[in-house]
This record gives sequence, C-alpha cells and structure tokens, in this order.
Amino acid sequence: MWLNGLLIHMRTMLMSSGEPSLLEELWAYLEGKYFSVDTGRYENINIGTGSLITLQRVVLGIFAGIIIAAGFACYDKNRLGAFVRRLVKEECLWPNKAKTLSELGFSRNSGVKMSLRSPNKLGKIVHCVERDAYLEQVEKARAEYVAEHGNEEGFFMPEYRLDFNSDHFYIPDEEHYRAEVRYEEKGSGWRAFALVVIVSVVGAALVCFLLPDMIQLVDNMIGILSENDKYWTGG
Repeated sequence: MWLNGLLIHMRTMLMSSGEPSLLEELWAYLEGKYFSVDTGRYENINIGTGSLITLQRVVLGIFAGIIIAAGFACYDKNRLGAFVRRLVKEECLWPNKAKTLSELGFSRNSGVKMSLRSPNKLGKIVHCVERDAYLEQVEKARAEYVAEHGNEEGFFMPEYRLDFNSDHFYIPDEEHYRAEVRYEEKGSGWRAFALVVIVSVVGAALVCFLLPDMIQLVDNMIGILSENDKYWTGG
C-alpha cells in the first residue's frame, strides 16, 4: 500500500503546476507503461487489474528486500568488519591481550557497540574479558544453589551489562580465522553494493515490464490446452 501512496504523492507533486512539463510527461509515460495494466486481453485467466498490479508490487518488494539485505551486508563487512580486523591486527586473540574500545579507536562507534550487545552479531564472535569472568561467577553460583536446593528453580542473577569505557574485548584464537573469513575486506566495498542496486533496479524493471507478456503466454497455453481437450472429447 505504501507504493500506491508514493505513486499518488509523486503524481500530485508533478501535476501541481498548470502546464505539463517534461517531468510530467515522463511520469505519465512511466505510469502508463509500468503501472497501468490492460487485463481485458486475457481470455482464459480471470485476473483483475488490481491483482496484476499487486504482483508487480510484490516483485518490487522482493527486489527492494534484496537491496536492503545487500546494504546490511555491506555495512557489516565495512563498519563491523573494520573492528574485527583491528582486533586481529592488534593480536587481541587472548584475554591477556584484550583491549578497550578506546584503545582500538572505536569508542564513538555506536554501530559496533550495538552489535556487541547482540548475541547474533559481533557478540557471537567477540568476547569480553569482564563478561566472561562474570559468567564464570554465575555458573559457580548456580552450582552452589543447585547443591543447596536440589534444583535451579528460583535462581536468578542479573544479566551482565557491557561497560564500553572499561571493558576489554578480544577474539578467541580458535575463532579468529572464521571471523576473518566472514568479515574479510575483499569484495565488501560500496561498489559491490552499488552493483547490486543497479542489477536489482534493472531486474525489477524488466520483470514488471515482461509480467503482462508472461501472463499472456500462460493464457495462450491454457487456450491451446482447452482447444485440444475439446477436440479429443468431441466438445
């Protein structure tokens, strides 16, 4: 629905002046070419204009999702990858070699901080010395609680909150190769993202342009099969 609202808004902006301009004529052409569909030519498929336009919007949504996913991947490899590569370069591969964000030059990087909090992002690869020590204390306290009460019911210890001013971070030596491969610098530039955008835009335009003809092809095939069925059944 957002696409329909965007189209209406763009058309309103372009048609606000009295005399048609070059942009208005261009918009009228694009609207008639890609967003206005004649469904009367389909003899064997019962599909309305709204349904066909919905298909086009689904196609646009898929390609938009591809672009967004590529953007996130590019961000991960460039911004977050820079942090991982810095840890490896500084040989922060053991707890005694860990460094703070300030020492690594990322004290003001909100993206890295947010990702370190997430167990599915950097938090899955990058370890915190202070958090590891706290988790060891939690497990020790849990064991003592179970030994005393017979089960874990009622046991509670607050989750560790990272202190980005003083906490020290490192990548375990056994995991640093996997981290380097995932966040390698090669092939992670904005040029690759721009290429994905260009290919996606061209692909979406081609699909939207060819979709009516593809449906027409299916419609023709159904018509041929229907005629053959009538022939063999004597209809």
